[in-house]
Amino acid sequence: MSDEYTVVFPGQGAQRTGMGADFCAEFPVARDTFAEASDAVGEDLLRICAERDPRLHRTEYTQPCVLTMEIAAYRVLVTEFGSRAVSFGGHSLGEYAALVAAGVVELADGARLVRTRGALMQRAVPEGAGAMAALILPGIAETGVAELVAEAGAEVANDNSTDQLVISGARDAIAAARVVLAERHPDLRFVPLRVSAPFHSRWMRGIEAEFAGHLADCAPRMRAERAVAVTSNYTGEFHRPETVAEHLVRQISAPVRWTANMRALLRMGTPRYEVGPSAPLSKFFATLGAPVTRIATVADLRALLEESAPSTAGAASVSNSAASPALPGLGSLTADDLAAPVTPSATIEPEPAAVKIAPAVVAMSVAPVEPHPTEAGGLTIHRKTAGAPALRLFCWPFAGGKAAAYTPWRRSLPDWVELCVIELPARQRHLAQTPIRRFTELVDVALAQVLPLTDLPFAFFGHSLGALTAYEVARRLPEGIAPRALFLGGAVAPHLPRPGRLSQLPDHEFAAAVGHYGGIPPEVRETPEVMALFLPALRSDFEIFDDYRFAPAAAPTCPAHLFGGRDDRQVAVTQLEAWRDVLPGLRSTELLPGGHFFLVEQRAALLGSIADKLAAVRPDAVSA
Repeated sequence: MSDEYTVVFPGQGAQRTGMGADFCAEFPVARDTFAEASDAVGEDLLRICAERDPRLHRTEYTQPCVLTMEIAAYRVLVTEFGSRAVSFGGHSLGEYAALVAAGVVELADGARLVRTRGALMQRAVPEGAGAMAALILPGIAETGVAELVAEAGAEVANDNSTDQLVISGARDAIAAARVVLAERHPDLRFVPLRVSAPFHSRWMRGIEAEFAGHLADCAPRMRAERAVAVTSNYTGEFHRPETVAEHLVRQISAPVRWTANMRALLRMGTPRYEVGPSAPLSKFFATLGAPVTRIATVADLRALLEESAPSTAGAASVSNSAASPALPGLGSLTADDLAAPVTPSATIEPEPAAVKIAPAVVAMSVAPVEPHPTEAGGLTIHRKTAGAPALRLFCWPFAGGKAAAYTPWRRSLPDWVELCVIELPARQRHLAQTPIRRFTELVDVALAQVLPLTDLPFAFFGHSLGALTAYEVARRLPEGIAPRALFLGGAVAPHLPRPGRLSQLPDHEFAAAVGHYGGIPPEVRETPEVMALFLPALRSDFEIFDDYRFAPAAAPTCPAHLFGGRDDRQVAVTQLEAWRDVLPGLRSTELLPGGHFFLVEQRAALLGSIADKLAAVRPDAVSA
């Protein structure tokens, strides 16, 4: 890690149950941070964060909880690396974390301020009178969208990135904006946000005077001269000491100029780290082609430490977020793909572990890992090894899935297996990529990517949509090149009738149809902005699935093994076993406890079985 670096802090909406608990379990400085902030506000903030306390999502409590977690994690970062950031930025509420981290505001004052700020913002407008919505369109700043919004009587609340604006205003004005935008920009995604008031708009001006009084109480303890290292949401540039308090007051009703903040921070030319419960800001930076390293858990910090250690140069660490349950016949969403509720900062923000419906966050370090994943045509293959590889196991993504779903597998596989996790485009830090929407295109791109890596013996694993992909890629491989084994799970046999084309439904019907299968936890299903964030990737994966057409052709003759969940409501046992009609090399069918998401629920049993079967086809001529 560089001696000079930039830290950014996400705002409200990044919260998740359990945030900060791992830092407090391992580092006294984190526990002390939570104790200090808790004393200041008279609430046990760690308990609210660590337990399933509904107050975590009430603005008055959310704001001090998020700020405290971010400062705790930042203090651990400083303690472990012995160096402090030289520049700071934060989105809305995150600006206060940046000011505390920079030493402008004391933590106790910061916690009290943001609790007061949250309470004032919550009661500024009668509930239901206002509304907010996210607008998503590539190059949105150059499209004239802001002018159309203003003509409808609404306001831009957040300039989040080159692809995303958030608008705010009276409910009727937001509805009018939706109509005109649909007419003028049919490709624009309009995402209503579940918020109780029109934050960062003129409707908030009525609370500014009262909040200014609270800021004035803190003024004797503020070190305004240090604010020159912190960007202002109000101006988009670095703070000036003489206007810090004034601009914090104005920030409540003014738009968050985050794109300008990012450009100001990029001028520093230093590495960037996002410290917070989740990492939405890294996606915004990605639209400017600027990488940001996430620090949301102790595992992220440990990975950073190992990458910085001279004895482990060239090694890397990976972390996996807990995954959420499966969707109809296609696989499951990972919680890293989900978003937290959008409230005063009104960003559409990814949430790494908001929903505790899978095993706890798993993180690990692996020795030598390919430093740069292989990419072609937007498809990415993350290669991870722990020894001299004798065989490659390609893991194909399920609907909505990202590479993080498979990265924990590395520690459970034999050292001689190189894990090759395939990730579809427009995921994680590659949101600007064009998604794949046709199954034939996916197979074509995958073949081009996989063929150069068939210089070693290899096997395929696929779950749900990934099972179909693994099967069809195996069928299309050139003569003389074939997997040593094919592992398929959680998928209806390809020649059986397919379900209806859900991908063609409007957003609200699509979300409702997906939710009908019971695979989406209530916390996500009942939060429209969370589903809205995930809809683009999920819809493109359903389009791939809907595009699939089985055609009689030569089938892979390699040994094949099927896996299913005993309680899988999406794939009946008879539908799974029908694969034997198109797999002449089928050797076994194993049903594991659990539903469609058995690959996480029964990870140890599944990987144990796969490891045994890989050992049976391991090439003896290649030394481990």
